[in-house]
Amino acid sequence: MIKWYYKISFFFLFVLLLSGCQLLNPSEIVPEEENEIELEEFDVEDLILLEEEKEEVLEYQKMPVAVVIDNLFSARPLAGINQAQVVYEVPVEGDITRLLAIFNQENWPLKIGPVRSARPYLADWAEEYLGLFIHAGGSPQALSQIKEGSYDFYNLDELSGDGVYFWRDGERNSPHNLYILPASIEECLERKKWPDSVSEKFIEWERRDILEQESPSGQDLEALILKINYQDPVIWQFDQKRKSYLRYQGGDPFLDERGKIVQSPNIVIQKTTIKVIDQIGRLQIETQGQGEALIFQEGKIKKGSWAKDSNLNRTFFYGPQGEKIKFLPGSLWVEIVSPEQKIYY
Repeated sequence: MIKWYYKISFFFLFVLLLSGCQLLNPSEIVPEEENEIELEEFDVEDLILLEEEKEEVLEYQKMPVAVVIDNLFSARPLAGINQAQVVYEVPVEGDITRLLAIFNQENWPLKIGPVRSARPYLADWAEEYLGLFIHAGGSPQALSQIKEGSYDFYNLDELSGDGVYFWRDGERNSPHNLYILPASIEECLERKKWPDSVSEKFIEWERRDILEQESPSGQDLEALILKINYQDPVIWQFDQKRKSYLRYQGGDPFLDERGKIVQSPNIVIQKTTIKVIDQIGRLQIETQGQGEALIFQEGKIKKGSWAKDSNLNRTFFYGPQGEKIKFLPGSLWVEIVSPEQKIYY
């Protein structure tokens, strides 16, 4: 049993989590940093048990592994998502989201999934890690570009003759039941004689110790609650005890398959151009260039930017003075949104 202490009434939290945008009248609120939420202290019991875990900075000793993971309601709870070092949440057709989870082989979960299909923009971000890209099929454009060798990663596709490394859970409905085990990933690397070492070209983001204080910019704002108005709205709520943001979606705590709530000390909103390109609703998402970014850490927000000059380079995030962002120990979630996406905090 645990207690969370925030300055917010129980009634407000309950309605906010269950009602999406219906609680907030868009005509009465101001989006983003100008939106202030009055908070009062409250206690919540029996919501969920969380193990106390020390957040550590795990450097990649072996090649990073990127996996496309389902995020439909019918796919939850997800397996392995809390062990991912980086997670990108990205819109796909129908304004639902899909996850690209980056795993460090030094911190494997028991299993990963449900594994789903690739999109070109997911492959773009996976390429930044110069490692292994795991998926189950993909859009015609994504599969064509992978086949042409457009990406600098090793490709493991369940639908291209490599199904032996995957398995389906008979107790869940297809297609939301495809998983892969870390042992199967390691077996694949050995059988195919793919290198398991980190590429010399890979650039990791800078990290800072949780006790290391950043120089105040004078522009940081308090941000204890972040709401992203996807079709299935996402809420991140800052937990003072754990110095981490707890995730809610669909009106419920977002739990992994072990029953633990998904949490992260680093949340980034990356704003970029997103447009529909066909009648099916497939999207084109710009992964290169530059744009606005919002960085949430320690209950505060920095208004900054992101930049990526080519597919061969990393995306970097910068603070209001142009300084590179240093991320806290633990995971990092990157929320990909259009400039028009409604965000409240």
